[in-house]
Amino acid sequence: MDLFCQKLPKLELHAHLNGSVSQKTIRKLSELNNKNFNDELSKIDSSVSLKECFKIFDIVHSLTNTIEALFITTCDVINEFNDDNVIYLELRSTPRYVEGKMTKNEYIDTIIKAIEHSKKTTPGITVKLLVSVNRKNGFKDAEENIKLAIEYYKKYPECLVGIDLSGDPTQGDACLNLLKSARDVGLKIAAHCAEVPNEKEVMDILDFKPDRLGHCTNIHPNLSGSLKLFNKLIESKIPVELCLTSNLKCKTVPSLSEHQFSYLYRANHPLCLATDDKGVFNTTLSQEYKLAADTFNLTKEDLKKLVRSSVDFAFISEQEKEKLLATIDNKLTNIK
Repeated sequence: MDLFCQKLPKLELHAHLNGSVSQKTIRKLSELNNKNFNDELSKIDSSVSLKECFKIFDIVHSLTNTIEALFITTCDVINEFNDDNVIYLELRSTPRYVEGKMTKNEYIDTIIKAIEHSKKTTPGITVKLLVSVNRKNGFKDAEENIKLAIEYYKKYPECLVGIDLSGDPTQGDACLNLLKSARDVGLKIAAHCAEVPNEKEVMDILDFKPDRLGHCTNIHPNLSGSLKLFNKLIESKIPVELCLTSNLKCKTVPSLSEHQFSYLYRANHPLCLATDDKGVFNTTLSQEYKLAADTFNLTKEDLKKLVRSSVDFAFISEQEKEKLLATIDNKLTNIK
């Protein structure tokens, strides 16, 4: 099953750029910044709390504080997903201002340049960008980033395709009114939802009807949610991005066997597998498919169906979806 999962042509729909940086790239960036994070890197292989996960994320974040480092990071991340047979990738990242080094515009410009560069170096993978709104940074920052996203969406509609609502779920709020302004111009919305118990906010997000939801860890009644929330999610038919290793290492689920995947899969709810932060959590999308197969007794045909259904949830045109499906079907005929 290991080899089968690696050969599967996969879609990655929930990948944070800075969290996807591998240890190899982190060491490269550390040398570039003349810093040493060996102690922190050792934590990547251990099970850590949600708070500690965000600390590791912040360390990686500190290494991508120049245009050069950001370009290297983006190219490396794309290359590594390509090596894992990911043929469609949506990267998400929060625009940053670093005094004397980089403006928010330059931040987005650099990622787009790296994506354009990847078309030449790794033509087998299609890459799109989502601008992230980090809820802990407050309303003003969220407003600024969404305005930037709208501006760049108008300039690069084939590259910048959506907004990601993310950040520490224990801080800030969901900024749903701001997200509506982005949706009104055509941007897709992917919202982290129910990473911690918060019934009112979860209900508000479900009522808003984002195009996709991330995690939904605390929605089922057996996972600090409620039957009311779970039924509302199922009725909504909003696709959910599920990240097994991330949830396990952050201890937001008791065990893999108790993961929300089982409840959603049995309810035939639309879902896809993703890595979240493959660097921070030391995983690959192939490993996530293998984990799902082993934990929930999925067959090779089940995994193929998961891959194909993921195309429906991608933030691309119907024409691009048809092309992607054709590529997948062609590749699937050559693996057993």
